[in-house]
Amino acid sequence: MTTARGGAEDSVIELATNLARLVPAVEVIWWRRDGPPASDAGNAQVHEVASWSEYQHTLTRACSVERDRQMVVISSHRTVAADVTLVPHARVIPVVRHVVDAEQTLRVIDPASGDLVERTIANLPWELLVTVPVWVGISHASATALRHHAPRARHVVAIPNGVRIPAVVPARARPKTGRLLLLATVARTVPWKRLDTLVHAVADPRLRIATQLDVFGEPGSHQPDLERLVAELDAPVRFLGHVDDLPHQLAGYDLLVTAAVQEGFGRGVIDAAGVGVPALVPTAGASPELVIDGLTGRVYDPDKPAALVEALLEAALDRAPLVRMGRSARALADAWYTPGRCAAQYLELLLDRQATPLAAA
Repeated sequence: MTTARGGAEDSVIELATNLARLVPAVEVIWWRRDGPPASDAGNAQVHEVASWSEYQHTLTRACSVERDRQMVVISSHRTVAADVTLVPHARVIPVVRHVVDAEQTLRVIDPASGDLVERTIANLPWELLVTVPVWVGISHASATALRHHAPRARHVVAIPNGVRIPAVVPARARPKTGRLLLLATVARTVPWKRLDTLVHAVADPRLRIATQLDVFGEPGSHQPDLERLVAELDAPVRFLGHVDDLPHQLAGYDLLVTAAVQEGFGRGVIDAAGVGVPALVPTAGASPELVIDGLTGRVYDPDKPAALVEALLEAALDRAPLVRMGRSARALADAWYTPGRCAAQYLELLLDRQATPLAAA
């Protein structure tokens, strides 16, 4: 169920496209709720729906028992309760794209009404979810948090997202800004992305005239506050919104920088790595899983206010290591974070549990 344009939506299509190369049939039900239309999914069949009733009809038709084949629904925390209710004969495997905590509210579909409601992980309808054989977290951090805060989840595995890596690195058209260090970040302007932390960092007097920070991502609830903060601090920050050719745009930057501490995966880090741009990330959430400190990027302690500024100063004073780390980041992304690898891991998961009855899974 799409509610915005972002990395999670892109990852769904990439997974479906690559699974369709491995199994007889893949169907995508794209519930377009305030989100973008579905993009091309190769040989996977895409059904775009716009309402709860359309979702119900399309899912039950896709999983019709008359089709005489095993049905697996790769679900999400948003629709999992609805899915196990609508198609109890199918194997439903939900994917959790957050690093959840006990207090975090998740937006989920009420299977009785089809309304989008808020629940904590403990308050999901676990009486309906007892048949779910396995849950997937999109990183080790996501899976670990799920095990800790959802003890009734019977089995949890980590399958990192896949990201399409360009076959050739786009030409690095570095904008002529006169700044020593060109920074990019990829995030919707919502509070949990902590973009205000980045604004304060580049507004530091030692960085203000040396850096330029460009923010790629759809405007969110925090955008007006961030724009006011940029004006008050005279920070070198631009909000560029959503772009369709993100990897090509990122290729012109020296460094990707992030601040979120509850990132479930951090697709922007891999998008940047795919075009040879290293990342500077906090040691929290899934971010440190994606960066090998000193080899494919750098990490900093988000609990130390000066750590981010110091890391940026170091990068501005010596950009040569960034080029080397960018090459290594691309090699790592191309070896591990591909959609083909992701699809193969899902297929392996399905085959490993294929012979296990639902009642004993």
